[in-house]
Amino acid sequence: MSLDHEHTRYYSARPRRVPPELCTDELLEECSPLAALALYRIISQADDQGRLPGSPKHIRALCFGMRPEASLKKVASAIEELVATGFLIRYVVAGRTLLQVDRWLDLQGKWGRHAYPSRYPAPPGWNGDWVSVKGSFEASELRAVDEPEESDLHTPISIAPTVATASPSTVAPPVSFPSTGVSSPARGTRGWESPGDVLRTMPERGLAPIASQVGQPPMPRRAVR
Repeated sequence: MSLDHEHTRYYSARPRRVPPELCTDELLEECSPLAALALYRIISQADDQGRLPGSPKHIRALCFGMRPEASLKKVASAIEELVATGFLIRYVVAGRTLLQVDRWLDLQGKWGRHAYPSRYPAPPGWNGDWVSVKGSFEASELRAVDEPEESDLHTPISIAPTVATASPSTVAPPVSFPSTGVSSPARGTRGWESPGDVLRTMPERGLAPIASQVGQPPMPRRAVR
């Protein structure tokens, strides 16, 4: 397997969106180059709700494991810059430091992606979690975690009104569809018959064979096996 193929598999496994506006964001441009690089890498390593453990030791190991020049002190300073400028929200739950990428939904978008619940608790007052709709085959629908389930969001289309709850005077007539000219399909002991079987058995049904109308002998009937 080539190196490019491995990269393609990795990048498509859990995609993350880094908007181009970050390159010209004045607050981010006032941060150090290491802090800007740290933000990009934190976005790539965060879970589907934009959260991850936030200790400098963890961020250094996760985001700068192959950068020996990124010391623990420098990474801690970069995190401080990103928290001070509002790109990251740092909070503590049960003695563990966590980070939340602020405006995560704006960064990643609401449509066209899968989003699963986070393993980590949200920051105090946070209401920006969105998860994929249950039962959706495509990552095209998200809902807020406090919104109703899919069955409440997508009401099935009803063709005829419910008769049980309606009075006889208010029941609408059943919906009729255009007739196809066939009252019911022919059904034999071997299942639904083919068009050839229908044509061959037309004399038994009181109909003239089509072949005799054009001067051709009728088709022989196939023996029933």
